[in-house]
Amino acid sequence: MTHLVLREEGSVRFYAPDVSKYGSIYAAPVFYNPAMERNRTLSVLLLKAYGSIYGGGLSVCEPLSGTGVRGMRYAVESGVVGRLVLNDISKEAVETIKMNLELSGIDAEVYNEDANALLYRLAGACDFVDIDPFGSPAPFMHAAFRALRDEGLICVTATDTAVLTGKHPRKCLRRYGSAVRRTPFYIEVGLRVLIGYVARVAASEDFQVQPLIAYWEGHYFRVCARAVRGARDADDALGQVAYIEYRRGERRVVNRPGERSLGPLWVGPLGDPAVVRKMAEHGPHRDFLLLLEEEYSAHVPWYYRVPEFAVEGRSVRLKEALAALRGAGIYAVRTHAASDGFKAEASYGEVRRALFM
Repeated sequence: MTHLVLREEGSVRFYAPDVSKYGSIYAAPVFYNPAMERNRTLSVLLLKAYGSIYGGGLSVCEPLSGTGVRGMRYAVESGVVGRLVLNDISKEAVETIKMNLELSGIDAEVYNEDANALLYRLAGACDFVDIDPFGSPAPFMHAAFRALRDEGLICVTATDTAVLTGKHPRKCLRRYGSAVRRTPFYIEVGLRVLIGYVARVAASEDFQVQPLIAYWEGHYFRVCARAVRGARDADDALGQVAYIEYRRGERRVVNRPGERSLGPLWVGPLGDPAVVRKMAEHGPHRDFLLLLEEEYSAHVPWYYRVPEFAVEGRSVRLKEALAALRGAGIYAVRTHAASDGFKAEASYGEVRRALFM
């Protein structure tokens, strides 16, 4: 392939399309998005933390590899990869992957197949499957769980954020089987719809998912979860899938859909604070990870925003709101989903009273 440039990300050097020759990353014959670097870095930190708990020599599969940079970074930076499987349906991408592997001296199996066909063929051979498509991960989820071993790790990226957060409700219903609409906490709704969908697919393949980290960053949602095989475990996980009824500021979890409900979606923990803290010990983005650790300690599937409690168009600052809530004995923490948002283990009315005592 012509029009390549040598790039560096993390600890690897690799060739990627020269975007100046194509006009945009989407017009290039091989996909590489530099804006997803933090996504890849956090994924490396997670794999490193996961390996430190469950051991190394992991079989890692990235069925939508593009340039191969994500898988290469796993191999070089995590220290826990025993087998690396890279794949892309594009022949030009596969040529680029092979060139990049040779440049960095990395051993990997490289395939030029449909992602689902490869995942079905791997049939329980993978400790870690990373689904990072352009758009929705939904078309790949069943095959991803077929490739996964018991107690494996699955990571999923979704860039169709407008669909998941209620801008296109019919498409969300069609693609993820969930009814959504815009709310003040729409970012968390989108993230929980994605996790809920992953949990439902997992259960259909007799897996229970236990989210280790889930977050939003501007143009994408990301969730990584441990997957435990077993029909009874899968049934238990479905107990964490429910609905949120939202009206006049109030939010509550309900088990059945109603006229004002959102879902089905995940109402359980967004992540494991211990795993996220271990990730923070390993490298960059420490402040972001510690914010997630704090957020995961609150056990409510929504957040409030300070402007919801404004009086005559004026509202308190977030720091003041948190202090007032904690002073009233209400557990409250920040959320990464909104700079003016907070999670509080109290009803809307209780929060309002605490803020205006």
